[in-house]
Amino acid sequence: MTARLALFALLCLLSLSARAQLDYSAYGTLDLSYGRFEQSGFVHVDRYNSNSLSASFVGVNAKYGLDGGWTPGVTLETFLRFQDLKYGRNDNDPFLSRNNFVSLANSDYGLLRVGRLQTYLFETSTRFNAFGNSTGFSPALRQIFLSGNIESVQGDFYWDQALSYSTPRIEGVQGSVMYALDHGSKRGDYAGSSIVISRGLLGVSLSAQRVHINDGIDDPTDETTWQLGATYNFGFASAFGLYTDIRNVFLDVRSHLSSAGISAPIGPGKVLAQIAYSTSTGSAVDRRHTTTSIGYVYSYDSVTDVYVIGSDDRIRNQTRGLSYAIGARYLF
Repeated sequence: MTARLALFALLCLLSLSARAQLDYSAYGTLDLSYGRFEQSGFVHVDRYNSNSLSASFVGVNAKYGLDGGWTPGVTLETFLRFQDLKYGRNDNDPFLSRNNFVSLANSDYGLLRVGRLQTYLFETSTRFNAFGNSTGFSPALRQIFLSGNIESVQGDFYWDQALSYSTPRIEGVQGSVMYALDHGSKRGDYAGSSIVISRGLLGVSLSAQRVHINDGIDDPTDETTWQLGATYNFGFASAFGLYTDIRNVFLDVRSHLSSAGISAPIGPGKVLAQIAYSTSTGSAVDRRHTTTSIGYVYSYDSVTDVYVIGSDDRIRNQTRGLSYAIGARYLF
């Protein structure tokens, strides 16, 4: 439904292309690497990958300026998997698997969006860690979102049928709220919010979300998450920190996840390093998880990066996971 609405809005905006107020663009990230990929407790695989440094995707955006500063727009984006020659992060993703929404913006009143949206928890997690949105190698993202129901948050980090509002940025402060009502296989309701403060060299965020899933068949989910993030640019290097608390009522599990990282220019490129540590405890759970990653990124030109990256993943009482990859990223 949201995809059809966004496509209809895009066609309406493009029909006005003869007028000067219309602005549209195509953009994306193409990331391709080859390496060894292994999570703790799993068997390693040697393969190509499309999200080692950044997730590969393509998108289009169109917006139209109206009197009074109002700007309606539409954004359509999909992930790509070069190793499978398919769209989406996996076979369960829809065609427009990334952001897919219509919007209405005004510099005095903020931004309203409706459709498939990236959660604010994922947004702040990528902003306040050294590896950005690298779901393949960021220790923070791996533990917060991709380490299973016992440790990580429930549900996806993109919500369908979502409505969000972001305030104007005032003195470096911006607040955002989001609500989604999913009638699909993950039937339930989702709510999230964030406050981000950017003052000079310092950035701080506070995020929270609640996930309630009950499809009438599987065990229901009632989970609350909050997160504190911070970054500071020292000039010679930038430091990043995250603390995330996840409480799942029905599983009777609580997870505490901490992460610290650094990005520092060395030679013609920059070094990325980050460590994340989490504990998950409950009536039948006692899990300890440590992930460490380090990488070097060389900017070949303004749109192309070449990188080498590695990760050590350890969960108590499970086999150690070692991953590494060499690849290139192209931005357009």
